[in-house]
Amino acid sequence: MLSSFKTADQFTSGSGFWPSPFTDSGYIDAFTQVRLHEYVANTLLYAVGGTTGALTVALLAAYPLARYRFRGSGSITAAFSLALAVPLVGLATPEFFIMRELGLFNSRPGMVIFYAALMFPLSFVVLRSFLASLPPELEEAAHVDGAGYFAILRTIVLPLSRPALATVAVVSFVLIWNEFFFANLLTVSQRNQNVQLALAGFKSQFGSNVTGSLAGATLVMIVPVILFLLLQRQVIAGLTAGATK
Repeated sequence: MLSSFKTADQFTSGSGFWPSPFTDSGYIDAFTQVRLHEYVANTLLYAVGGTTGALTVALLAAYPLARYRFRGSGSITAAFSLALAVPLVGLATPEFFIMRELGLFNSRPGMVIFYAALMFPLSFVVLRSFLASLPPELEEAAHVDGAGYFAILRTIVLPLSRPALATVAVVSFVLIWNEFFFANLLTVSQRNQNVQLALAGFKSQFGSNVTGSLAGATLVMIVPVILFLLLQRQVIAGLTAGATK
């Protein structure tokens, strides 16, 4: 991080740990030469949209499968869980053709939908395990009082699930934020690419601009750190839920 405030000469000469003097030329280059802010906006859209979509669908699927037993429920749960074992590289060819046939290739909506589907199995497994550990008495009492299914889900299950939701949200956001392989596979035009591709492009196009590359990497690193700091209590609660039972 400190090296991003050095000049190129200071960095290559190894003149010292602290920049002397501090310079923001690397950050200026990151925004002017690469237009990093446009890629950051794309990545925020993909990360927020994909995480929100995955959490919404996963919660709606996990709650009934955690609370009710019906014919085929075990098979459905096993299928969703086994999806985590599929190597991501093995999805490359089918995902490419599926996205192209659906008209979602090289588009922002397509990337949001893809990332939501990619994060769904992880979200489902975590949420189902958490929901299964919750005592059902509150839900049963609400049902006796006349509350409907979605009212119980909204007023009881959702507030109790905040630690698990926060944990899954942070993990999914960071995974999408740092994702490179599928972004490179499913986007062609620069206006749809994410920030990881921007950093790779910065290195290939402006390889001698070391401080610009470091400045871009620093800016990309800050967003997940801020997200974790904002949600650290909920994340810790979600990670330790059930540890003392």
